[in-house]
Amino acid sequence: MTTNRPQPLNSAATRFAAAFAVAGLVTAACFAAGHESHRAVDESSAAMSRGTIYVKLPTVEIVARREAASAVAASTVHRAAAAL
Repeated sequence: MTTNRPQPLNSAATRFAAAFAVAGLVTAACFAAGHESHRAVDESSAAMSRGTIYVKLPTVEIVARREAASAVAASTVHRAAAAL
């Protein structure tokens, strides 16, 4: 008994060329990612080696003060809110 195997739609040369093109694209993407990674490391190390940068922040005005709540009062408030 003979069986008829399906014939490939593309020739071997076409499949080889497609595989070679995909491998080339993957290789190019890896090289580009490596280049950008090295560039990012160079830029970050340059930014860190510039020295300390001091920033003057605006003064803060305290408007009011409140008393510290006790733990018992806080738990009572939470229980009352949970009951709603």
